[in-house]
Amino acid sequence: MEFTAPVNNTLFCALDCETTGLNPIIDRIVSIGLIHFTVDRIIDSFYTLVNPLKPIPPHVTLLHGITAPMVEEAPTIAELFATIEQFTAKAYCVIHNPRFDLSFIDSAFHQYNKTTPDIKAFDTVHLARKTFKQMQSYNLGKLCSYFGITINAHHALSDAEGSMEIFKRIIEKLNAANWCIRDLERYHGGIISADSLAMRSTRNPIDSRIPLGYRITIIYKDASGNMLERSILPQRYFIIGKNNYIQAYCYLRNEIRYFNTARIVAVH
Repeated sequence: MEFTAPVNNTLFCALDCETTGLNPIIDRIVSIGLIHFTVDRIIDSFYTLVNPLKPIPPHVTLLHGITAPMVEEAPTIAELFATIEQFTAKAYCVIHNPRFDLSFIDSAFHQYNKTTPDIKAFDTVHLARKTFKQMQSYNLGKLCSYFGITINAHHALSDAEGSMEIFKRIIEKLNAANWCIRDLERYHGGIISADSLAMRSTRNPIDSRIPLGYRITIIYKDASGNMLERSILPQRYFIIGKNNYIQAYCYLRNEIRYFNTARIVAVH
């Protein structure tokens, strides 16, 4: 991949994932869609359901329609690493909110002690905001509706197609087909990489209230705003993007859990 390559001769990869939830440390990918394309044509595409090896919450199934029986015979994410690398190795990715999808891909590789591919991505949310300033919403569905692009929302391949089509509309509006990739990167404001979102384990204390190896009680605010009391044994610190997590044994659940330190409101 060359920064001096013209946009109209560059290989792109539209990418989208559906998951079991919003947290890349504890949730898993349940489907993935990938499309190799240039600004002029689609080259090839790939779609599959993914067995997350964990339950899919009912409220998440309501969103994307994927149930546990549907993924029983599907490949695990580890079986798809080669395909992900094949599609992303020589292409710039085009993703609607890449921080979400790339954090899940990085977490999957990390889970299996594999090196995450060097994925570089353009964010169609950010590009659309800069290019179409009159829009009231930059949700993928709303953008596609505005431009007359038909998608099946929360279907990974269809959402990847939507991201691809929005990207093409942006290039057309900017008359950027003859720009080089460096021009597009400057307009974007720097490129997003999987490495910048990588999950990292660290021995350095990331919350002075929480010592490793000692049983403590925490008051934790969950995603719904509920205050929960949990007795835990902290084991490791994790950093993913700008968020800090504690891996800990939870005595109530009798299993390993992950806690975002920003949601820990008190420690006893």
